Amino acid sequence: NISVAGLMCCVFCIFTVFIA
Repeated sequence: NISVAGLMCCVFCIFTVFIA
């Protein structure tokens, strides 16, 4: 639950930073 949500957010944040 929280683990999946946290991981997803982390991946999304990293992806956004990589693109930016």
